[in-house]
Amino acid sequence: MSLRTKTILGIALIEALLLVLLISMTLNYLRSTNYDSLEKRALTTATLFSTTTKDAILSYDLASLESFVNEVLKNPDLSYARVLGPNGEVFAEAGDTEVLNKEFKQDTAVELVDDGVFDVASDIQESDVLYGRVEIGLETESITQVIAEAEQRSFFIAGVEMMLVALFSFALGTYLTRQLKVLMSATKDIADGKLDITIPVKGKDELAAVSTAFNAMI
Repeated sequence: MSLRTKTILGIALIEALLLVLLISMTLNYLRSTNYDSLEKRALTTATLFSTTTKDAILSYDLASLESFVNEVLKNPDLSYARVLGPNGEVFAEAGDTEVLNKEFKQDTAVELVDDGVFDVASDIQESDVLYGRVEIGLETESITQVIAEAEQRSFFIAGVEMMLVALFSFALGTYLTRQLKVLMSATKDIADGKLDITIPVKGKDELAAVSTAFNAMI
């Protein structure tokens, strides 16, 4: 394997490892921040919704509950909202019918969601007495799309960067080995008995020092 090939492969390998580490850390941070934001938003919305509907629950004001449910659904990405009584009876609900027909199962983390909706609930209590509960679901599609687009862009940028690294390392390898090829050619000439040759010396680096020493040896 030539020195130029070793240079290209060495630089490409180092760059690939650094890119994998950087992309992995960036995407993990993006996921965690977006997931945490969605979870906090869902919990806050559920808590505020339960506080808003508390008086209507206590007075069994079903008309107000219907109004509150329709109002909370104006929040973006909210899939459904439901208000339950103390025994689990439905007082008011609206939203995606398909999701509403599913059995409610509270989610604990966005990454564990398998149906595209993050489900949360909040109890309605007064003096430690349970009077009901509200349930809401936030769609996770927007966040997953953002993360998917970020992954695609990251891999695209990484691919372009790897191509540029290969190009620059090829140029660097060619530059570093050009003087070595001159030395190799001069060595063959000396072996053939040609001693009236002089190697051009360019720069002040180690290769230039070797060339100067080679000329002195000749």
